[in-house]
Amino acid sequence: MSASHNPGTGTQDSAEIISEHLARTQFSDLPSAVVTTVKSAIIDTLACVLAGTPGEEIASIQSLVRQWSGAQSSTVIGTGGLKVPPDNAVLANAAAVHQYDFDDTHDKAVCHPTAGSLLASLALAQEKGGVSGKELITAIALGNDVTCRVALAITGKLNAYPWLRATIAGIFGATAASAKILSADAAQHRHALGLALPQTGVTLASLHHGGSSVRSIRDGLTYRNSVLAAELAMRGVRGDAEVFDGPYGLYHAYLRGEYDRSQLVDELGVRYETARVSLKPWPSCRHLHGTLTVVIDLLNRHGLKFEDIDHVLLHVGDINLDRCRDVSVGMVPAQRIDLLCNLPFAVGAALRYADLPIRLYRESALADEIVTTAVPKVKWVHDPKQNGPWTLEPGMVEIFTVSGKTYAGEARLALGHPDNPMPPERLKKKLVNCAAAAARPLSEARANEIFDKVMNLEQLADIEDLARLVA
Repeated sequence: MSASHNPGTGTQDSAEIISEHLARTQFSDLPSAVVTTVKSAIIDTLACVLAGTPGEEIASIQSLVRQWSGAQSSTVIGTGGLKVPPDNAVLANAAAVHQYDFDDTHDKAVCHPTAGSLLASLALAQEKGGVSGKELITAIALGNDVTCRVALAITGKLNAYPWLRATIAGIFGATAASAKILSADAAQHRHALGLALPQTGVTLASLHHGGSSVRSIRDGLTYRNSVLAAELAMRGVRGDAEVFDGPYGLYHAYLRGEYDRSQLVDELGVRYETARVSLKPWPSCRHLHGTLTVVIDLLNRHGLKFEDIDHVLLHVGDINLDRCRDVSVGMVPAQRIDLLCNLPFAVGAALRYADLPIRLYRESALADEIVTTAVPKVKWVHDPKQNGPWTLEPGMVEIFTVSGKTYAGEARLALGHPDNPMPPERLKKKLVNCAAAAARPLSEARANEIFDKVMNLEQLADIEDLARLVA
């Protein structure tokens, strides 16, 4: 497709084709691999929300939605039972999901689909009542597919536009999931997408200016609007036409018309990008995970301890070079979100722990110890071989020991990618650890109950049984 694709007069807008697909697709149409992936994504996203609940920002948002009150229909996760109107529940829950940049990612599209689709559809399912596990899975499978397709269709580089790709794509997937929960027909789906269009936003400002809370709570600010779009469409409110392909649609208004329409509409119902979403084994932006995969694998494979290591050399291309910025003591907690995208800090932490525990981004003393003793062991070199057609760089690392030995490794796919997946036991451990780190910690037994409930979600007659476990 050309950089300024226009389907031409008389051609259906992609939103109309997608809406017809959303309306007709049922649980029985979903491939088994998609169902399995969705269940893992639900577990992973609930874990991320629970881990994100202790922050001051989240406490402030929870206080606000409690004050606003209203219909007690939808659960604010990790509060011990607080229920509020669905849009406010999405505001609170989605604001928590990205606190540690631990949420799932489509590695090629670079979006975080389940944060929007799960938290919006779960809130509306509780308001509607009597929604089954199969219905929730279907809504998330479809919503995630829409989010990933919208993001994949963008042909320009990740930061070539002033807009944050994850949320301007995610609002459409969250809206699709929301409308599906409400049993929308094709016209209602199309109007919901058209009502999401004028609510699309979030710029790159928070990535370039420190001190903003927007970078961590952006999902809450955005995805509550998906609930509004779906609810209004179900009540007969009409949305904008030509949502994607029109001169004032998403791609021409926001992205200079630089997109590939085939990514939006080809093989709908056959190719589910939902099944291509990666889960994160470590809290940090996905860009760091290729390198972390290599470092931790080398440490474990060769039995290396922190004191064995003289230094580590990271080979980075243009993408990760920008993530090799200086760090200093005192960055936690105020600059936690920036630290989560810092490659030398993450690698230094991996050298110390052979892992990346959440507490490093919470406890200033632990973070400062990494900055002063571990980060100095991390060196990097700009390597043009690391530049390529990928959006997320592969990992290329050399570890030099004090005894004079050198260990090298590469990873084309980071751990958690669907072709290099996290095993179920590791996903369960992530849930247990995140639940224990919540503002109201959940026991390992409760976390295991949540895990088992979701793994058998298609047998659940009413998702309220799941909501009660994460309340």
